[in-house]
Amino acid sequence: MKKFLINFICTALFALTATFSYAQEKDIRIIERNGKFHLMINGVDTYINGVGGTNSLEHAAAHGANAFRTWGGNPERSRRDLERAKELNMYLMQGIGLPKDSMRYKDEEFKARTRESVRELAEALKDHPNMLVWGIGNEIELDGSNIPLMWEFVNELALLIKSIDRNSLVSTVIAHNARALDLIADYAPALDIVGINSYGSIPRVEEMVERSKYKGAYMITEWGPTGWWETTRTDWRAPLEQTSEEKRIVYEDRYNNYIKNPPRCLGSFVFLWGQKQERTPTWFSMFVENNVPGLPINGEKTPMVEAMERVWTGVEPRQTAPVVHGFTINNTKPIDNIIVRAGETFEGKVDATDREGDTMTYVWEILMEATITATGGAFEPRPDRVGEVFTTNVNTLRTSIREPGNYRLFVYVLDGTGFVSTANAPFQVQ
Repeated sequence: MKKFLINFICTALFALTATFSYAQEKDIRIIERNGKFHLMINGVDTYINGVGGTNSLEHAAAHGANAFRTWGGNPERSRRDLERAKELNMYLMQGIGLPKDSMRYKDEEFKARTRESVRELAEALKDHPNMLVWGIGNEIELDGSNIPLMWEFVNELALLIKSIDRNSLVSTVIAHNARALDLIADYAPALDIVGINSYGSIPRVEEMVERSKYKGAYMITEWGPTGWWETTRTDWRAPLEQTSEEKRIVYEDRYNNYIKNPPRCLGSFVFLWGQKQERTPTWFSMFVENNVPGLPINGEKTPMVEAMERVWTGVEPRQTAPVVHGFTINNTKPIDNIIVRAGETFEGKVDATDREGDTMTYVWEILMEATITATGGAFEPRPDRVGEVFTTNVNTLRTSIREPGNYRLFVYVLDGTGFVSTANAPFQVQ
């Protein structure tokens, strides 16, 4: 009996310790002084320089980032993310996935399951010192789903989280959408802050917020290059992607002019501190792919990482990426609708330099134009490769394609220092 009691007490103490292992003093609040909002963390005025994703967080932290964002996760994975945040002295914006289909918010069974999963996650992460803000849903107002019923449920989930985790902020994340802001003001008053994802339209975010019914603080929870839905297209509707150097300039300009200055903006999460396929493998990727069969690139940093090192620290990086000045096929720019003949040799050419004078290597790949696509960041498969991957020590490639269709030529310019610059050109074979 005595042994049983000892075991029982030990078990109870372990359970109690596990339940309250994160419990410690934490004070996170948003205050307003003379029209400017401030994020106070344990009494310290804190501006969020965050990254979207969990890739290479040690590099982000070493160069001025203090937070990272996820779009969901189960309790086990989210606990690991929080422990990683603690190791790196960073904060976490924990995502909670919700559907963009308005009909789901009329489904009581779905809502009951969601409440239970949110409750479980909140219980698992509450009181952790590196837990900053919950993000309930990501752009759920897309696809015509911007209705009051949806925001009422977001508000319900916000109240549920606050009843469990009293020391973290609660937000939702929307696209650049003025009506969503108004509906949030009317139907989700429990939210502490709103996240806004904005790309080419980021110069208009501050005005949109000021003109809306919403009167609180906001963060730019995704931002980066001009999106595929915003850019110029070829005659066959292929979107034109900026070169990595054009993106670097855009990242620095958008941070300096539209993120760090507005009085109601408390920070941002740059997108994407990692790699994903969305129309192309490089569009939003601040690091390139890794472990793609036959493609000799290994997750190198792009000039957009260099840009963030520069704006976060205010110091010029010691090592920079190659600079792509232009990319053509048969001396024709992508904006001029590149067309080649089936079976005829054509020439891709990239104009690139390296500030440090490093030797450059060029990797060339042709992909089919993406036909299986998605919206709102949903999964897309990598398009099929056409022909071989070529690696050259010169800035030109001569090749041909026999089958008519829509293609895209990619070039990766490596300098051997962990950086890579990219460009691509859509073209049509007739």
